[in-house]
Amino acid sequence: MPKFTVSIEVDKPIQHCWDILMDESRMTEWAIGFKRKETIEGEPMTVGSKHRAVFEEGGKEGVFIETIRVIDPPREYSFDFDHEVMKSTVSFTLESVGAERTRLSCHTDGRTPKLLFRIMMPFMVPQMKKRQFQQIENLKAMMEAS
Repeated sequence: MPKFTVSIEVDKPIQHCWDILMDESRMTEWAIGFKRKETIEGEPMTVGSKHRAVFEEGGKEGVFIETIRVIDPPREYSFDFDHEVMKSTVSFTLESVGAERTRLSCHTDGRTPKLLFRIMMPFMVPQMKKRQFQQIENLKAMMEAS
């Protein structure tokens, strides 16, 4: 199953980058297709809490259930992302690489219970990586602009 990491360096300190990453009100600015997120279980944005995340692509809405695994400011935000077709564990990690510079990485470990999607997965991974890289490029632009 697909497992990949995309990384980029940001010309801002780690705490600044963390604050932007964790600002849910700005997710529509960087997360491709993101429409909204609502808490469905637990305290919002705490380990173990569940959220319904809605994305739109090609005029169709997709609903994912996000279960938060790790919140370790300002280093890691990880969650399980479940959809009927695919389940993923996604981790955003931040690392200081200088007083005013941060490495932002997104690690994805995906799996699918559907045989057809398992067969198609090798062909889908390049597009998934491209999308993930575009999202962290969007984040970098936001982080450096503010």
